[in-house]
Amino acid sequence: MKTHIELPTKNYPQETVGNRMSTNVPVFHKDDTFRQVLNGLTKYHWDSVRVIYVVDDANVLLGIVDIAETADISEDTELEAVMKQPLSSLHPGVDQEKAVFIAIHNDVVAIPVIDKQGVLHGAITGHTIIDIMHEEHVEDAMLTAGLRSKNSSILKLATQRTSLIVKSRAPWLIIGLIISMGLGLITSFFEETLEASIALAFFIPVIAYIAGSVGAQSSIITVRALATMKINVIHYLLKEVLVGISLGVILGTLGAIGAFAISQSMEVAAVVGLALLAANAIGCTLASAVPMLLKKMGKDPALGSGPMATALQDILSLLIYFLLAVAIIS
Repeated sequence: MKTHIELPTKNYPQETVGNRMSTNVPVFHKDDTFRQVLNGLTKYHWDSVRVIYVVDDANVLLGIVDIAETADISEDTELEAVMKQPLSSLHPGVDQEKAVFIAIHNDVVAIPVIDKQGVLHGAITGHTIIDIMHEEHVEDAMLTAGLRSKNSSILKLATQRTSLIVKSRAPWLIIGLIISMGLGLITSFFEETLEASIALAFFIPVIAYIAGSVGAQSSIITVRALATMKINVIHYLLKEVLVGISLGVILGTLGAIGAFAISQSMEVAAVVGLALLAANAIGCTLASAVPMLLKKMGKDPALGSGPMATALQDILSLLIYFLLAVAIIS
């Protein structure tokens, strides 16, 4: 008689729960006694023995037994009498990142993996949860920088040869450079405005920095939200507009005060303050809309926080800055 039930192995796509789950976990029948469990635990090398998985004749998961809670269990007790329902479970085909959120939300050390019929296929162990958490953190950091490679693992980008790393990073930076050249073009169009008030040139870096910074914040939050929850697009964008306006009022007021202190001009202060208000509203809205649009198109939404989106935010903010200068000063 077997001391435990062996789970079949199967190949699953990369970065899915099925690909990361372990089948080398203790699985026993509901009629097995705790004595049989103890014998089984000592005869094999397990990936994790913290949780005992209890199944029926068809390998349908019925419950679990936390080994840390078995101190008072008699060896003659059947597992069915002491098992508990798992707080959560996962299907093999879902994204591996979901395992991390479930583990943190439910404070569990392992998650059973079952199919639609409830048949147990394996489990995501505590060690695997930590590994996934680390990999997803590295991936999200690189995606936020716009370094995604279409045909290679995101983690390999940190260890590949120099030529391959440059090849994966250069395209998006080149696109960002081309778009950013529009900043110089816009500036040339407003040469007369700059000559009328040279102090306007002092604050161009400020406008560009604020637009990029607030956009980066919104983009990162939106990418994470898209990955972990369902979003009402209209409601979310309206909220970002309000957030951008609120931040714009704060930073615009402070910026106007600083601009007046430097330029001693109320007109320049008004231009800087209003431009910062617009930069925040544009940055929040555009940085949130681009990832959503990319996801709608079937593309990776994290690309929206890369160099291309940042350049677009800078161009729009600077254009508004000079238009305000023309309207107020010229």
